[in-house]
Amino acid sequence: MIKKKYFLKLLFEFIAIFMGISASFWLNQISLENQNEEERQRVISNLMTEVNEIRKYCDQSLKSWNQDIDIYSSLLDDDLKINSLKQITRSKSRIEYNLIYYRDFLPPMNRYNSMISSGDLKYLKSEKLKEVLTRLHSLNLSRIKTTVNDEQLLKEQMISLLTINHSNLFVKAVDNKYSIEDYAKMLHVSIKNDLKLKSNMLVQMKYFKYRISSLKLYISSLEELNEELQLMVVKNQS
Repeated sequence: MIKKKYFLKLLFEFIAIFMGISASFWLNQISLENQNEEERQRVISNLMTEVNEIRKYCDQSLKSWNQDIDIYSSLLDDDLKINSLKQITRSKSRIEYNLIYYRDFLPPMNRYNSMISSGDLKYLKSEKLKEVLTRLHSLNLSRIKTTVNDEQLLKEQMISLLTINHSNLFVKAVDNKYSIEDYAKMLHVSIKNDLKLKSNMLVQMKYFKYRISSLKLYISSLEELNEELQLMVVKNQS
């Protein structure tokens, strides 16, 4: 009888210890899940903020890149339409920028890069979301970067060509005695009379257009990312 009581006492103590450990483990799991959910919400919030920043950057880039094409189109046209050109820009430096400077593409990605370094992307449950992020910041960004590098080489050729054969254009660009009309007409004549200059600009135009198509693809992935993030927010609220 004493042994039975002793055995039951040990059994109850064992059950109590087991229940205590189980409850502690369960509470710890709940706490861990809550922490993970807080981190997940923070990651989603940061990504949504960055998506908005990138979209603003892309909209401005798209506007500038379309203007680049419009300026080149006006200069390459057989008949220079000054008024059409002045609707795009009233600055000689803006036209010169088109000729000799290339446009880099550096969307604001500090938050994403920080998440990559810290490993915070592990808190995202959606594989689709991870796939879109990778496609946006790797494949589609790489397409644009490739056009930027190619354009940089073309600009180097353009600078060499202008410096050797059309150095007066650099001088007139900074001379206030010459209006944008004077500068544009002089440049237009130079383009018509120099096949190398014209062909260089035509090739650049192709890159301008390809760059815009790549940017539109990038924006499409950005919109897809935004939709996935919004979907996750809705799921968390329901």
